Amino acid sequence: MRSILVVNPKGGCGKTTIATNLATYYSVWGMSTALVDLDPQQSSMDWLRVRPKDENPIQGFNALKGKIYLDADTERVIYDCPARTDSKKVAKLIDLVDVVIIPVMPSSIDMRVAAKFIADIVGKVKASNSKVIMGVVANRTQKNYHSHAALVTFLKALDVPFVGALRNSENYVKAADSGVGIFEVSLSEAKQDMKEWEPILHWVEGKRVL
Repeated sequence: MRSILVVNPKGGCGKTTIATNLATYYSVWGMSTALVDLDPQQSSMDWLRVRPKDENPIQGFNALKGKIYLDADTERVIYDCPARTDSKKVAKLIDLVDVVIIPVMPSSIDMRVAAKFIADIVGKVKASNSKVIMGVVANRTQKNYHSHAALVTFLKALDVPFVGALRNSENYVKAADSGVGIFEVSLSEAKQDMKEWEPILHWVEGKRVL
């Protein structure tokens, strides 16, 4: 089993979008997948409630209601972390996972929050789970905008790897409204979005693309 934590103390940076799309990617490939919602807003669970019954199954857990009982054959677990999670809580969560993804938006506020969070957490991560891999993802970017270049330059300067960038695409909104992910919409509509996920998935899987 491989576990992935999507975390950033800044709200609105796309944690749930990344978590739900990761879950659908694995489910499309026939892997037994669980999505654990740690956020009081329960956005991931709301998404699962509208998920069509004929789509590939994803186990859903409201982590705020108690212990999580994963199926014995579960292969991938994605944790959707709430905003305002402090570094001590994150360090505890990191004990549970193999991969940490930190999404960052192209704004000066988001970059400052991310820099402080990463500075606070890197030492705790190494102390609590030295085997975990951490990486940052530029989220909701536009490559022809100055803000995209500034964000990429900033992320590459951090003490964790910059593993990929996702554009600000309406396809994510349409997919979420229907309870599906970017990997479950037509290739003709979402080919570019799927392509942007390749380096992220390659890194999450330890340099092995499914």
